[in-house]
Amino acid sequence: MEEQLAATLNVSRTPVREALALLEHEGFIGPRNGRGLYVRAVTPIEFMEMFIANEAVEPYLARRAAIMATPKQLSAIEDAINAAKECWVRLDTAGFLRASREFHRLVGDAAGNRPLAEFVVQNEERTDMYLINYGKVIKQETMAASLNEHRSILSALQSRDPEAAERLVIYHAQSLRERFTVLFSEEQPSEEAIREEIVDESTVEVEGEVAL
Repeated sequence: MEEQLAATLNVSRTPVREALALLEHEGFIGPRNGRGLYVRAVTPIEFMEMFIANEAVEPYLARRAAIMATPKQLSAIEDAINAAKECWVRLDTAGFLRASREFHRLVGDAAGNRPLAEFVVQNEERTDMYLINYGKVIKQETMAASLNEHRSILSALQSRDPEAAERLVIYHAQSLRERFTVLFSEEQPSEEAIREEIVDESTVEVEGEVAL
């Protein structure tokens, strides 16, 4: 499998091996019954737990960002919001999720705590993977609500108001959980329906399609 991926990417096997090891360590892929690796699907429970985890961390980051963010960092945060808006207009769900992750990453960076920022973004990546794996449709009004909340957070950062930034980030996290709760009432596809077998024992087995 390493050799096949290396040939496809036109690289040596070493970086492929290292990349797979990293993905497995981060929980994105895993072995199954000695039949190679597969992209590990995120369960609804894990999905909600990651939102709760971010809800515990992001208020702290927002408070610090309101105090520490430079004009350049605030401009970059605004650029991420504008990029998400463009994706919203085009109904580009993958692009919208990517730009939204960038928003959260930039807020974390502005707080001056890269480990916590990376923790938040990693959870964002996994929740986005869940949405795309299961073909969840994010309605345009849901994206619009997130955009408005992001703009409110940015306004608090620009005003150097840590209390407002903290409050708005908590509201955003709780609102997201409420908006996505409806997704879990839908019938989930079976494991076989979302797994695509590529080769036999030397394969990477994929649960769903990850577009990001």
